[in-house]
Amino acid sequence: MKNYLTLLYQKIIRLEFISIGFLSTIIFFSCKTYEIKLDNPIDVIADSIAGVFPPALTMHPLTQIVSNGDSVTIGTYIIDHDTTLAGVHAHITYNAELIQLDTILPGVLLTNNGANTPLFTYSVVFGTIDIFAWYLGEEGALSYVTETGHIAELYFTALNSGETLVEYDTTQCELVTPLDEIISIRGIRNASVTIQ
Repeated sequence: MKNYLTLLYQKIIRLEFISIGFLSTIIFFSCKTYEIKLDNPIDVIADSIAGVFPPALTMHPLTQIVSNGDSVTIGTYIIDHDTTLAGVHAHITYNAELIQLDTILPGVLLTNNGANTPLFTYSVVFGTIDIFAWYLGEEGALSYVTETGHIAELYFTALNSGETLVEYDTTQCELVTPLDEIISIRGIRNASVTIQ
């Protein structure tokens, strides 16, 4: 009887190993491997792979495909400025015949996650946006931020079919320190919107 139970136990163990091996084989061969393109414009490593080096102004998402009448949201960011940033002037152009600007909201970089109210203003002339943002910290102190962050969120509506770049005009964009020293911008990544 003891030998019979031992043989039965061994057969059960063997069946378990065969089942596990069979299931592992099915899972291994049925899984599809995906190639994920990691091209996050607010990631310093992805930017350097794309040939964009900090400090950089970027947009996210980099590409969008939408239909007429759809909303288009684009975030504007500063990447790894590695110094004291007190103000930003972002001059952005786009094809106003294809997308219409609805509104602009300040990003969280200069609001200190909602704790501060930045001095944030913008002007819009057909196809161009000028954003001016300054970090306002404690009174009497030199106020600045030092991290990568979100400058503003742009909200558009798609009007007509076509493709437009939403891009920084590097000749007019400016980053400044609390002492009004210019921080050179070394890289730019723009957004593209395709309206079908």
